[in-house]
Parts: sequence; structure tokens; C-alpha cells
Amino acid sequence: MNYETFKSSAVTSIQNYFGENTSVSLHPIIKNNDIRLDGLLIQDQSRNITPTIYLNHYYEEYLSGKPLSSVFEDIILAYQNNVPKENIDFSFFMDYDKVKHQIIYKLINHRRNQNLLKDIPHFRFLDLAIVFCCYLPSMPNGNAMILIHNHHLNIWQITADTLYDLAIKNTPILLPYEIAGMEATLKKLCPEFCLPPTTAAVSTDLPSMYVLSNTEKLYGASALLYPDVVSRFADSIHSDLYILPSSIHEALLLPKEKGSDDITGLNLIIQDINASQVPKEEILSDHVYIFEQASGFITL
Repeated sequence: MNYETFKSSAVTSIQNYFGENTSVSLHPIIKNNDIRLDGLLIQDQSRNITPTIYLNHYYEEYLSGKPLSSVFEDIILAYQNNVPKENIDFSFFMDYDKVKHQIIYKLINHRRNQNLLKDIPHFRFLDLAIVFCCYLPSMPNGNAMILIHNHHLNIWQITADTLYDLAIKNTPILLPYEIAGMEATLKKLCPEFCLPPTTAAVSTDLPSMYVLSNTEKLYGASALLYPDVVSRFADSIHSDLYILPSSIHEALLLPKEKGSDDITGLNLIIQDINASQVPKEEILSDHVYIFEQASGFITL
């Protein structure tokens, strides 16, 4: 079964399961880095919000040998586990005074998001783009962000510069930064993690590396823009920094005096991580940045 037939069968089967009081439809979704996915929407007439279920992953499971009926059961279960139990009032989003304290920024790759950037307010930062969202920390299924488009500025009657000023103030407050050692971060994510004995014995000779993110680990690479965060950290360890953009959610900070001067080698490490470890929609950049204490700037 090819992908087009799979999508059609999914819509038909799930529509039959829920019956005529529920609408089942497919919509193309453009994610970060111009990743295009097929979103299945199961809309109950009694609810004004529904989760988007991406079929691309489920088709891969089918190709791997999972029975079609089991794949469709998983889709239905995903919907039932994630559908909000009550309606959400989004009318606040039209009211600038109610939204302005929730406006934040995030960093995405400029080149990889050319189509998206045509329709959203943004500013350049090196080879990246600063874009803006309304941050909703208390949604039924966790934190959420609503991307701000150009037409929202018209509704709110504000400029992109105003948006930027709000985000500069709000983002560090709503999403405070965190800097932790690499080993501590791995242990937090994976409690059973530990260095092999032979490695632990010589760990003091290894380059120190730190993870910069925010407390929610959500678009945490944007903490690079927080006022004085990188410069204060560099001062605290008395070193310039290599900044490795490991994903949109975090950046790695490597003291320059302890790292290699082989920029090409560091770039190859980032490119290998992007190709093998990071989902395509979470890639931030494919090369290292440098922070120099003397200038106080992050550069390519």
C-alpha cells in the first residue's frame, strides 16, 4: 500500500469508527525547517480544539510490518489520550492587553525556513531568525505556543519592534535559563547514566562542556539571546566559548581554551549530530559559533 492509499484508508476507517457526529480530515502542516507533515484532525462537534495526529510516523510503522488495523487503533488511542476534556476559550488571543505579557521569542534557522518567514514577523540573528509566539503554560496537555503571524500585528495594531521589546522582557521571566554540566544533564535525563570507570578516572583531563537551555527545555537555545547570560558565564569560567547549536531546545557551551582550535572538526561534529541524533524539525544550525569576552558578541 502506497502512502496516498494509506492516508485515504486512515480517514475512511477512523471516520467509520467515530460515526457521522465526528468529522475526520487531513491537513498539510508545515513544521519548523520546512518539514511538511500530514495532520489528521478528528473533530467532535462538542469540542472547539482537537489534537493533530501526524500520519507520517504511522505509515512508517505500517511499512515496518505492523498490521494496518493495529496502526489505526493506535491513531484512535492517541486521539483519545490527548483530546482536551473541555473547550478552551481562545478569544483572549484577539485582545492585545491580555496577550502582551505572554509574548516570547524563539530561535530557528533562517535558510531552512524561508517559506515560513514570509508570513511571520522576524529579525535576523547571525544566520538564524528570531520569531515570536504566545506562550501558554497551563494548557490541558502541557505547555503550548501559538506562533505569531503578520496579520496578528494588524489585529493588535502594533509593530514588529514592539513585539521584539515585549519578548526581550518576557522570555527570560517566563522561561528562565539553566546552565548545567553535560554529565549532570545526562544524569537528569537518564538516571542510570554514568561514565565508564576508565573514563571517569581521566574525566578531569576532558574538555568541560555545559548545556544552556531553559527550565522547560522548550526552545531553550533562545537563552543565547538573554541579556548577559553568555557573557556572565564566560566571565565565570574565564574563557571565550565555542557554542555548539545542538538543537532548537539547547546549545552546548565549550570553553575555548580547553577545546580544539579545529573549527572544521567541530562543524563536522555538529553536522553528524544533526544527521543522526536530532529530528529534522529540531535542527537549529550546522556550524559552531564563537563568543569572545573582549567583544561581548556571538559571531560565526
